[in-house]
This record gives sequence, C-alpha cells and structure tokens, in this order.
Amino acid sequence: MKKSRERLARLAVLLAGVCVGAGAQGITGLPAPPTNKGHVSYMAEVVEVIAGKPAVVELKFRVDDGFHVNSHTPGSDLLIPTMLKLEGVGSAKVFGEEYPRGAAFHLAIGDGELLDVYQGEFRIRLRVLVPRGQSMLQGGLRYQACDSAACFPARTLAVSVAITGK
Repeated sequence: MKKSRERLARLAVLLAGVCVGAGAQGITGLPAPPTNKGHVSYMAEVVEVIAGKPAVVELKFRVDDGFHVNSHTPGSDLLIPTMLKLEGVGSAKVFGEEYPRGAAFHLAIGDGELLDVYQGEFRIRLRVLVPRGQSMLQGGLRYQACDSAACFPARTLAVSVAITGK
C-alpha cells in the first residue's frame, strides 16, 4: 500500500511538471495540441419530465479520441476527479448526481500506473424536481483531460440544461 502511494505521488509530481503553464507539452518535447480546446464536450438534448415529481435526467458528455479524464472516483487524492456541479434556476432543484463507473487505463509513462478514467462517451444521471414549464440548470463539469503522455490544466466546462416540466 505504501509503495503504491509512493508511486502515485511520483506520478503526480511527474504529471504536474508536464502540466506547468497555460498548456501542456509532451514528454518528447513536441508541442501538444492547442490549449483552446478542452477535449470534453456536453451533448445537449431535449429534456422533458413530469412537473412536480422527482425525475432522473441523463447528461451526455464526450471525451475526444486519444484523451481521457479521471473518473469521479479516481482512486487517489492526488488525482483530479471529474465533478458536475449544477444548480437550479428559480424553482428547479437538483437532489444529487450519479456518476458512471470508470474504465481501467494503464498509463504509458512512469511505472504504468492503473488509472480509473472516462473515455469516449460517458453519462451522468441527475435527480431533479422541476415545476411546470421551462426550467434551467446551470453550472459546470470540472475535469482534467490527459493523453497518453501529458495532462492539461484542470478546466470547468460550462453546462446549461433546459428542462420542460409537463
């Protein structure tokens, strides 16, 4: 256990060194892709629920090919978890979130640590209560995107969810 923590600490230091500055640079010294791209997108959909009754809403996110983000429970305090924070505007209420399980990912640098990550599409389920008519949830998804050699600074993706209560 102690050896695993020491490896994760070394990994965190290595990744932090790679991520210093406004962008990230790969281990090989080649410049990374432009930092104006966050590598994660929210795939908004039409959302309708029964007004005045607790409901579950699924939000879809997509991680760009070749990238991953730590899951909500990455397995170490040294890693930045993916977290969604949304608040209802007006009478809309959010009562909780349910995150998917991550997938195992072997890091190609260091000692090949095993990480718990999201890749491709992932969905977060929200428990909500909204009144009749249009409601809005606003907030953001906090995450850190990485490729096989480097991590980018943590970001918050703005998320707005329009919900119709019928």
